[in-house]
Amino acid sequence: MLPLLSMYVGALLSSDASPACSHPLCKDRLVAAPVSPATRATAAESGGVKERLVQLQRCVRSLQESEAAWSHGGQQSSSLGAILALMAAVLTECDLHCHDQKLGTMAKHLESVAVGREGERELLLFLKSITQYPPTVSPTERFHPQDCAEIYRLGIKENGIYTIQPDLYGPALEAKCDMETAGGGWTVIQNRQDGSVDFNKTWQEYREGFGNLQGEHWLGNAALHALTSTGQHQLRIELEDWYQQKRQATYDNFKVASEAQRYRLTAREYSGDAGNALSYSKRYNHDGRPFSTADRDNDRYVTGNCGQYYGAGWWFDACLASNLNGRYYRGRYTGVTNGIYWGTWYILTDGRTGERYSFKRVEMKTRPRSLVGTN
Repeated sequence: MLPLLSMYVGALLSSDASPACSHPLCKDRLVAAPVSPATRATAAESGGVKERLVQLQRCVRSLQESEAAWSHGGQQSSSLGAILALMAAVLTECDLHCHDQKLGTMAKHLESVAVGREGERELLLFLKSITQYPPTVSPTERFHPQDCAEIYRLGIKENGIYTIQPDLYGPALEAKCDMETAGGGWTVIQNRQDGSVDFNKTWQEYREGFGNLQGEHWLGNAALHALTSTGQHQLRIELEDWYQQKRQATYDNFKVASEAQRYRLTAREYSGDAGNALSYSKRYNHDGRPFSTADRDNDRYVTGNCGQYYGAGWWFDACLASNLNGRYYRGRYTGVTNGIYWGTWYILTDGRTGERYSFKRVEMKTRPRSLVGTN
């Protein structure tokens, strides 16, 4: 059992612990005892929990190295009881993984029965279980806000670039926050404004994100999934043409699935004045379609690759009624419809010249529906 406990403690600490302590010190100082709020605050300020874990690690090593200490059953029982009681106490008071109510309650109970061999047996069973299934950081503990909506709820209502952590178990990232439009709290996921960034990128680049947050960028499909994986979310798309005309499309049911599901799009419950180009027709319906790029063909166009043909990553069907990641043209262009395209806009193609029309600016952003009406 001791090697198992030592491994558990060693995982929490670095391996540069000080020399082993003496046995009397282990038994006298490490036995669990009730901790008053004042004592707990003092211990927290001085790194008390880590200090006790270091002390525990020293004692475990000392007991392992000294065979004589385990030659008498009574001393073995006494030392083991002190170590087990300490571990229960540490689990009870530490901030790393005791937010789980059931774990905390069980640890407190075990601490109270740590005197006597019956209590030791319970402690052994309990500690064996947590070494087999090590506790993790509580899901409520993030180092950064999950999204711009959470920042907004904290009272920060200025537009800007903030650090967010969409995925609890993933790294933090920078994101542009729109704290003013339609009530604020929007996490910007895409921006086009001047053609400074080529959006003909690979699957991996779209997954990780690319561009400049102060200009053109794609936040990343992995981040989109993390932002929308729980709860209900909105998608807002803002379009501007070269005549200063602006329109928007809002979807009250927005979600991006995981990479295993090829970042499949859900975009439903439309409102706005730009038209519902994401659900244009049976053949050109982006809602429910997986994401495609030039190097990852997931579309329904059986004779080709829409991502390759139109030079962008998007939720293509067979192929498109919209493509906001298309090539940036300054207004009119000819040839393939591979510009920034929204099929329900009032200008599409010049009937006389056959010229296509691409947009000057487009921005996509998302926020939880729970933020609506709370401003």
